[in-house]
Amino acid sequence: MKRYTSVLLAITLFFFSTQVFAQKYRNKEVGLIYFKVNIDPGYHAKFSEYAHLFREPVKPQQDRIIGHLTADIWDIIKQQLTNDVGMIILPLNAYGDKFSYDHYGFPNVTINRALRKGNSKFYISIDVEIGPEFMSKYVTKTSSDTSPQVIQLAPNEIKPKITIKMNIYNDKGIIPVANTKGEAIESKVITLNDKYFDGFVNPNINSPNETLYKLVNQAVKELVISVYSRK
Repeated sequence: MKRYTSVLLAITLFFFSTQVFAQKYRNKEVGLIYFKVNIDPGYHAKFSEYAHLFREPVKPQQDRIIGHLTADIWDIIKQQLTNDVGMIILPLNAYGDKFSYDHYGFPNVTINRALRKGNSKFYISIDVEIGPEFMSKYVTKTSSDTSPQVIQLAPNEIKPKITIKMNIYNDKGIIPVANTKGEAIESKVITLNDKYFDGFVNPNINSPNETLYKLVNQAVKELVISVYSRK
């Protein structure tokens, strides 16, 4: 009975501590200082065969695929941080010419400058990586009757992994108060076709197929969990 009580108390305290930690962001203004989507070069080359599906870039120097995914992935992350964590995410241009911006219109400033020029309670910087689970041409395959083996993927095959890293800073200093991370790996090898981009290039977010959109959403959900668990 004592052991059961101790375990229950430990679970209760853990739940309470994670809730208290996440509550610190609720209804607090949060400024984005950096956001970048990186695509593995090999994957970018494969995605480029479907570049016609993506929106035309606003500026000539913008990459068509990266520009489209950067805007859409930010919208997904912003929505989850707003709805599930309770952050009040400021508009990208909230600080006007006090901040500098990248080719895609996203803030690109150091935390030092943000602390000098901004007045948000918290600041976040986010890196998104889209790439292979392992090396671009190889993947570990396991079947019920064989041991794991490394096989070479066909030119139109991928087994992607999405990694989202977010540093959270407060208005007191340049050391992050939290380093958070969300990660998702496709469960099987994907043969690329235009359906894999459903949800990003069309409104079909509930496609019956495995899609990059679903994988990104899974990684974002893991990111939110990481915020609550302080990973």
